[in-house]
Amino acid sequence: SDVLIYSNLQSKQPKNSTEVKEKLLFIPALIRNVQRPCEISRTIQFGWCLQCSNPHHFFFPRFLHRLLLHLAYQYALPKTADNPHNRQCTIWTNGILWSDNDGVQTLVEIVDNSQCVLLLMSCEQGFEHNMIKLRKEVIKIILSRQKDTCPRLELQEFIIDPSQLDYPIDKPSSLTLYIIEHI
Repeated sequence: SDVLIYSNLQSKQPKNSTEVKEKLLFIPALIRNVQRPCEISRTIQFGWCLQCSNPHHFFFPRFLHRLLLHLAYQYALPKTADNPHNRQCTIWTNGILWSDNDGVQTLVEIVDNSQCVLLLMSCEQGFEHNMIKLRKEVIKIILSRQKDTCPRLELQEFIIDPSQLDYPIDKPSSLTLYIIEHI
């Protein structure tokens, strides 16, 4: 069954307004039994993580739900042209994996007891520029959703050493990480 359910919902608007807004509903209970992928079909070329620096902090489910819904709707390709709301992606309880027409495969998931957002990317040869462009967009979305949903978290960004990008990655903190310092 589908996890993204299309609905026409009317918000409270003035009586003279006839505009109807389209909304997507995310039903997390529908993905309870969907298994995390065992592997990614391509060699992972880029790994980034957003890690809670306080051991008592974690990403809230609301953050995860908003992030998954946004990424699925924004980037996953429609299965058919006649129903653009039915998307080609794999969503499981704490992550999403999709491929696009630009040769890029992207995985975003929350790991390490909900203390780390992991972004892994791979691309076909010759599509590196597309991966770099998408990487920038996805990281911007993750940071934006984090600021909206859980702004008080103490976080650090890291690049994962490319030689250690073997999926699945459950504890990025056990790998060689390079901190990203904002200047």
